[in-house]
Order: sequence, then structure tokens, then C-alpha cells
Amino acid sequence: MQFNVPQFTDVEDKVLGPLSMKNFLLVLAGGLLLIALWYLLNLWAAIIVGIPLAVFLAAMVFVKINGRSFTSFFFSWVKFLINPKVYTWKRKEK
Repeated sequence: MQFNVPQFTDVEDKVLGPLSMKNFLLVLAGGLLLIALWYLLNLWAAIIVGIPLAVFLAAMVFVKINGRSFTSFFFSWVKFLINPKVYTWKRKEK
């Protein structure tokens, strides 16, 4: 008896052009956040806050580092910064 084995399970389905559902929702949420900043802050404050936010969101959607998405890389980096670290150089013998 033969069974169909799913292949390419690590590839996300594309919803809109080159964007997966997660990427599309990130772009949509980022756009809504930038529009809210535009209406809530004055022009210069919206530009100063909006440009780094737009660059960060674009990196989260389009950048891959060593085959991993920037989102997983960023959360791994934050986890590394938050978790305590123990460095052992020379063990003391008992």
C-alpha cells in the first residue's frame, strides 16, 4: 500500500504575489500603523518614527539571513539578549 508523502512542507504558500499570508499581514499591519502615526503625530515626528519603522517592517518581510526569515532571526536575537549566560573558561577542580 502506498501513501502520499507531503513534500516542501517548509515552503509557505504565496497569497499575493511573492508574499505569504504572514508577510501580507505584516505589510498590512505596518501600513495601518504608519497611517495612524501620520494622523496622530505632526509631520516631522511621523517621519522620524515612521522611516525606521518602515525599514524594520520591510526587513521583517523581505530579508533572509542564512536561509532564515528576519522575523525568526530577530526573535532568536532578542531571546539571546534576554536569557542569562554562563561562560566557563577554566573549571576549578575539587
